[in-house]
Amino acid sequence: MRVAVFSDSHGYRGRLSNLLMMLEVEGPLDAIIHLGDGDRDLYQLGVELPPVYQVSGNCDFMPDCLLQEVHLGNARILITHGHQQNVKTDRERLLRLASQYRVHAALFGHTHSQWCDSSSGILLLNPGAAMDGHCALLEINHLGGIAYRFY
Repeated sequence: MRVAVFSDSHGYRGRLSNLLMMLEVEGPLDAIIHLGDGDRDLYQLGVELPPVYQVSGNCDFMPDCLLQEVHLGNARILITHGHQQNVKTDRERLLRLASQYRVHAALFGHTHSQWCDSSSGILLLNPGAAMDGHCALLEINHLGGIAYRFY
């Protein structure tokens, strides 16, 4: 299963579109995750999309959707923008939350910087800011294992 992960597009739909096309050259996407701060950007591209999972960021207008657990293949993934978990200063709060949810991965944005760590046994990943031309691709195997690449 191939999953595109975007965050912080902030209205830069041209860059988001370019990233989406680049990822699709390698093969079709099974799902897209948007981690906030651009909650309408994907839908304004005017293209057919695979299933989209998204949360609100601190600059969005969906305050009731700040945290979501999604099941993709056999992987359980927690998605959040990260501003409520203070990810700019400390990711321990997000890690504790991911442990409580018993997920394989927790994805967040907000910092605009690509970052990843799996030393806890839970993959914590920030795809960077789509407005700056960054994203991530998750490849989920049939056992729920998750590999990732940054772009």
